[in-house]
Amino acid sequence: MAALGFLACLLTVVMNPSLTAGLGKLPADAADRMFQSWQLAWNGHGLLHQPLDFFDSNAFWPLENSVAFSDALIGFTPAGLFGSGPEAALVRYNLVFLFCYASAFFAASLLGREIGLGWPAALVAGAAFGFAPFRLAHYNHLHVLASAPIPLTLFLLLRGYRRARPGMVIAGFAVATWQVSIGFTLGVPLAYLLGLLAVVAGVSWRRKPRPALGRPMVVATVAGLGLLVAWSGAQAVPYLRVLEEHPEAERTTDYLRFYSPPLHSFLVAPAESLLWGEPTGGLREQVTWAPEMALFPGVTVLALAAIGLVSGPLSTRWRVGLAAGAAGSAVLALGYSFFGGALTYNLLYELAPGWQGSRTPGRLFTFTSLALALLAGAGVSALRTRNSRTGRSGAGSASPDPAGPARYRRRAAAVALPAVLLLAVLAEGLGRPPVLADPPLRALASDEPQLHLPSDDFNDFVYMFWSTAGFPDIVNGYSGFTPALLGNLRTDLRSFPDAGTVARLKELGVRTVVLHVDRAAGTPWAGAHLQPVEGLPLSRVVEGQTVRFDLDAAPAEAR
Repeated sequence: MAALGFLACLLTVVMNPSLTAGLGKLPADAADRMFQSWQLAWNGHGLLHQPLDFFDSNAFWPLENSVAFSDALIGFTPAGLFGSGPEAALVRYNLVFLFCYASAFFAASLLGREIGLGWPAALVAGAAFGFAPFRLAHYNHLHVLASAPIPLTLFLLLRGYRRARPGMVIAGFAVATWQVSIGFTLGVPLAYLLGLLAVVAGVSWRRKPRPALGRPMVVATVAGLGLLVAWSGAQAVPYLRVLEEHPEAERTTDYLRFYSPPLHSFLVAPAESLLWGEPTGGLREQVTWAPEMALFPGVTVLALAAIGLVSGPLSTRWRVGLAAGAAGSAVLALGYSFFGGALTYNLLYELAPGWQGSRTPGRLFTFTSLALALLAGAGVSALRTRNSRTGRSGAGSASPDPAGPARYRRRAAAVALPAVLLLAVLAEGLGRPPVLADPPLRALASDEPQLHLPSDDFNDFVYMFWSTAGFPDIVNGYSGFTPALLGNLRTDLRSFPDAGTVARLKELGVRTVVLHVDRAAGTPWAGAHLQPVEGLPLSRVVEGQTVRFDLDAAPAEAR
């Protein structure tokens, strides 16, 4: 375990050298990274300072349950208990980002070993999942990158039931609960996968009776399942309230159709892919939203999976099951583009509780990637076995001495082949080194609640990031949807500062408005700092690149 963990960390550093060396920096496309840096920081702050109102964050003031406007990353809350401020928030995010890669490799390798792969093949399977090209498109989505609990859950449950280990069974359900706590994006599909596997296991049990589960195993199963269901239900409460209070948060079928990848998305690699980004650029231009539709698994993985499907150490049942899992999840990943989703995605959307919360169908390719990775590991084993047999045949005719050079060549080949295949898989998962820069930093006003202008989806995530220094209440926010209150305010306040907009803000309870002059170019607030304020019930103070309007002050003409 320790050696596997060390290898996971080493490969993660090798695959992300620039980020490892710049934990306090940001890549150019940083919107979601700033937002999720704020999420991690808020989770720690909320747990320490307002655990009973955890979901009522400082952003989107005065709206409630604002943490539930997106996948909350609750499962990473312990990371938010250390450090404070924007700099610490960014370092924390980057460390969790690296952890997601290392843990995915680690967990998939364990699962590969458990299903019958040798360690060399299991490591290739781990690399095929942990460093899949598909993941490059989600550099800014921790709730998608954090997929290690999926193979880890399957590993613990499989080993636990095989060896009659109640503790491992409970641990498996606990890890599944952890996946749900990170986000419903992968947590809900994992829960349904476990239900499906339980049905399959039950049918298999009836056809070929096996010894009944002992009392400790039954208790462990009930306890673990109870934990998963109880946590999922409790976590769903604020999300259901959000849907009730904000109809605009609903993922409509039209919305999902827009984000449903076409069939040729399986040939589209992310633009960030060093090896396949440019060759698949033409196909990438034909999809409506490339970051969610780049589903290319890599040539090496596909070739190895094809070999593993027809040969290798896995039983026919395992090969058929993995192939069915890969195909089924791939169809679901296509969403409504697969025959309108009538008997696939839309069926789950209409009937399966929680399924409506998924933002984009393409993220389900995570499960396809895992199934292909395990089949690829079987392919590595098949090639090693074939190479060993060929070597013995050749050695028998060339040298009668079984202890001669031929045996050492076979041993060298047995080590070299999986190593070469591992490198090939990793090469296809390499991303272009991101251009990193120091994050924009600015201290926010102390008076709250406060509103920052310009307000839009390209600026509000920056204000949230800055607010990690003390977490003042801010009207601004960036998330999976724009609440009607904030959207209307952005429209209503385009003429700020004037009597109507000031009255609107005072009625809402806002005390301070901060205009960021250097960010206002090209927005309705580009010249707001030059507008006359005589007679308005506010004061205006220029502080470098910001102008602060105090709405609690006496009218300007009285001073």
